[in-house]
Formats: sequence, structure tokens, C-alpha cells
Amino acid sequence: MGLDANYPAVTMNNPQGTVTVYNEDHVPIGHLGPTPYESPSVNVTCRLKSWDDAYWYRLLNAEGWDLPATTAYVSADETHELNPGMPYPIPDCANVGCRRKAGQAAGAGVLALGAYTAARAWRRRFDES
Repeated sequence: MGLDANYPAVTMNNPQGTVTVYNEDHVPIGHLGPTPYESPSVNVTCRLKSWDDAYWYRLLNAEGWDLPATTAYVSADETHELNPGMPYPIPDCANVGCRRKAGQAAGAGVLALGAYTAARAWRRRFDES
């Protein structure tokens, strides 16, 4: 789980402690830390405000932890930028959660309306025969 130089990274505030890594459901899936843990530092893609109105870093890779996850996060309160702004600053995460959910609901509504309209047209044609 080495660091990728093309992405920003964060490291633990307390080099002797551990930092819990969480999945998208805020369930612990692993730890950052010194040996025997993988590493005290990890690549991240962005920073977001989420659970308990706190800031979190989204990890570049959610693989390799104790439990499988789609995305992984570490607390911004327990970590800091490894090399602030170098080579890349850590951007804020795009908030697509609400838009994605609205799009899914709209898509389901259009699909249901299409099925209803097709059934009415078929029934109308069947009744005219």
C-alpha cells in the first residue's frame, strides 16, 4: 500500500498511535499506523464534511483493508497533509449525493410513466379490435 506521488497524502498526527479507517457507511474497516499496520500515511483524493459535521479525507484506494469497502475515509482531525500543497493541494469533494439520488428517482419515475403509458396504449388498441 505504497504512496502514489501523483496524489496528495495525509499522515497521522500521532506517529505512535493509530487512525481508524472507515467505509462509506462509517463502519471501521482498518487502521493507519506504524508496524504492524500498513502505513502511517495514505493517498487521498479530496476532503468532505460528513458524519457528525466533521471533516474527512476520502482515500484514493479503498482496497487492502480488513473489510471490503467501496470508499474509505480517515478523520481530518486525526491526520494532516503529508506535504501541504505539494505536489497537489487536497480539493473539497464534489457533493453529488443529492443530485445522484434525485436523478435515480427521476429515472425510476420516467420508467414507471413509460410503462403505464405503454400499457394504456396496448389496452386501448386491444379494446378497439
